[in-house]
Amino acid sequence: MQSFKPVIRWWSLVNPRIIAHFSERLDVLDDRLSYRRGILSKSEVVIPFSRITNYAADQNLFDRIFGVGDFRVETAGSITPELTLIGYKYRLKDILSYALNSE
Repeated sequence: MQSFKPVIRWWSLVNPRIIAHFSERLDVLDDRLSYRRGILSKSEVVIPFSRITNYAADQNLFDRIFGVGDFRVETAGSITPELTLIGYKYRLKDILSYALNSE
């Protein structure tokens, strides 16, 4: 199991998302993703790898320098992304790719 937290993007004045670092957590388990968020009210999304049909990873120049990025995870039958992750370490892309190819 690997856990990820959003990075505090000090170079982004538009969307600092400092609270997200303390209130969000993504766990990559053997067969699923588990995303938890919240401080006072909590929510959890669990997505099995077998349901993931596509993921997208985006980086701007500063994100590339510091090794972070934004991710969108899509599942079958959903018009909008099932999960949107902003400011996570970019090595998550390799883990998602490996997990989807091993299914």
